[in-house]
Amino acid sequence: MFLPHVSSNFFWMFQSLLGLSTRGTFKTHTVAMSLASVISLPIVLVLGLVV
Repeated sequence: MFLPHVSSNFFWMFQSLLGLSTRGTFKTHTVAMSLASVISLPIVLVLGLVV
């Protein structure tokens, strides 16, 4: 989840929905996936303690 791949279908869908260039999509997608990774890690760790 941390590193987006250009071969990912979500990458190309993200590009077409936002109307960005490939370079702009790569930057935006990388930031979005990095934030999702950083935010989900503590949630998973807390759930691991509870469950």
